[in-house]
Amino acid sequence: MKNIKLYIAYLLVLTTVACDGDLEIAPVSQLSTDSFYQTEADFEQAMIGAYSGIKDQYQNVYVFGDIRSDNTVPVTSGSVTTLQDFDNFTLDSSNLLLGPTWNLAYRIIARVNLILDRIDDADIDAEVVNRIKGEALFIRGMAYFDLVRWFGNVPLVLTETNATEALEFPQSTPDEVYNQVIADLNTASGLLPVSYGGNDVGRATSTAAKALLGRVQLTIGNFPAAESELRAVTALEGNNVNLLTDFADIFDITNEYNSEIIFAVRYADDGLNGNGFNFNFSFPQNPDNKATGTDLFDSYDPTDIRRDLTLNTEISPGEIVMFKYGRGDNGRGESDWPVIRYADVLLMLSEAINEQGYVADGEAFDFLNRIRLRAGLTALTSVEVSNQEAFRLAVEDERRLELAGEGHRWFDLVRTGRYTTVLADKGAVDTSNIFPIPLAEIQKINDPSILKQNPGYQ
Repeated sequence: MKNIKLYIAYLLVLTTVACDGDLEIAPVSQLSTDSFYQTEADFEQAMIGAYSGIKDQYQNVYVFGDIRSDNTVPVTSGSVTTLQDFDNFTLDSSNLLLGPTWNLAYRIIARVNLILDRIDDADIDAEVVNRIKGEALFIRGMAYFDLVRWFGNVPLVLTETNATEALEFPQSTPDEVYNQVIADLNTASGLLPVSYGGNDVGRATSTAAKALLGRVQLTIGNFPAAESELRAVTALEGNNVNLLTDFADIFDITNEYNSEIIFAVRYADDGLNGNGFNFNFSFPQNPDNKATGTDLFDSYDPTDIRRDLTLNTEISPGEIVMFKYGRGDNGRGESDWPVIRYADVLLMLSEAINEQGYVADGEAFDFLNRIRLRAGLTALTSVEVSNQEAFRLAVEDERRLELAGEGHRWFDLVRTGRYTTVLADKGAVDTSNIFPIPLAEIQKINDPSILKQNPGYQ
């Protein structure tokens, strides 16, 4: 089986990329795909193509999750305001990052739809078929979860689609998209192994599916379901997942995909498959994603060991840069991007429990305090956090400090309905909770009964 970290940038499977003139959900060539999806090796390569799409997509997740929030700000670059428009809430549908983000998501979905539609007809061992189906469903669920949080009403495409059909898919409601995400992740969790070893580390697992499903349920406010899925992950502690003793070890390049990492986007220092975000974060001259001018640095207690492992005040004179991922030569870093890790699971579980009823010094406190104690802080008690709302804010603050630079802050604020309160000074309004659908997609369809712009945007 292929080492999942050795991404293949342009495989034959990438013929699933859409034609330039069509919505990015249809394959280019029916002939090429018909001749390709035959053997186990074909489907293994197809899965690597799907993972490679995630690798490309997650290069810019920090813009949506951190720059959009109060965590970080972008470099000022004169007339080019692609990143600044996310930061100061002047975003419109012509922003240069929106189109590639939309298209990459649908390219990933097109790749896995082809796999799911064709694998049952291939002469492949049933165990392999189930694993590949599980991986494909996990990736599709993750892609649609991102799309619905980014754009709201999006086309829900679940089968192989030709170029003509691609122009006719109407927008689905967020509820419909979330229902499909839940179905995909539920099925994936039943098909995938709990963990992998050796060269297969980095593939989607049932543990990752349950953890992501917990996040989805928390996002839609189904707190009992979120608790159930997250407890299924904590039940594996000591065997397949752990909270590392030392925060620094999580991001140590010599300790990649450690037991705290449940799912990460993998990068390789091979001159082709490295990341750009660590270079963007820690470039000595005015990096793209920095904490300068925000209150993030001051939000950490001076005794919090996470502060100086997350932020750096010395690399770039006069700037506070994000330093979780170290540095990579010419922007081609090897550090993986943690999509979900065990500390995140514990904090989500703490929140889900509290949302079902505050209990003074109860179990929700235990999960929250495990994160604080590792950071060198004292445990919170009901003396400091005396009611449900206070506990909500305590979890919100802890998530900000623990997960800074990992693309969560904006979505946490939207999920809890706090984005207009926390970011009012930056210009956030009620309709800011989702981003505009790319103008090129609106113009391509040119039919608001099929694809219309989100409220608040032109």
